[in-house]
Amino acid sequence: MRDVDAGPSRAQLRAHRQVFWDAWQKACANQPLNALEVRIARVIEMHPEYHHYFDDRERFLERDFDLDDGMNPYLHLSLHLALEEQVATGHPPEAGKALESLMRHGCMSRHDALHVMLEILAETVYYAQRQGGEPDVAAYAQRLRGLMRR
Repeated sequence: MRDVDAGPSRAQLRAHRQVFWDAWQKACANQPLNALEVRIARVIEMHPEYHHYFDDRERFLERDFDLDDGMNPYLHLSLHLALEEQVATGHPPEAGKALESLMRHGCMSRHDALHVMLEILAETVYYAQRQGGEPDVAAYAQRLRGLMRR
């Protein structure tokens, strides 16, 4: 049995990154994309600072990041994708409401608003992993509600 703090295996990381790699390569080649690949390509497109990671397949799939490097770009893109899914599905409902409120009342671009929300999601996931359990959805929703202006 693996230690909870050990995180995903190298094979799991590689498989996850392969999905991003494939979607971006197909998008760049104007090949047909499925719904998930469309969302992935949009998230990657929003982040030109990460495009160079998609230039070398092996480096893309194998690169490790230190805490000193800032947020791991693959984690960042994955969290963006999770937020896009939350907004699209309305689960939790606070995700879409917080995004709308930040854009309308906070005068933020959609991308900047997503980054504010992304920090909350990242912390929620981090604490769940540290405790070896599932994310606290109620606490997450409460923090998102805190972003909303009445």
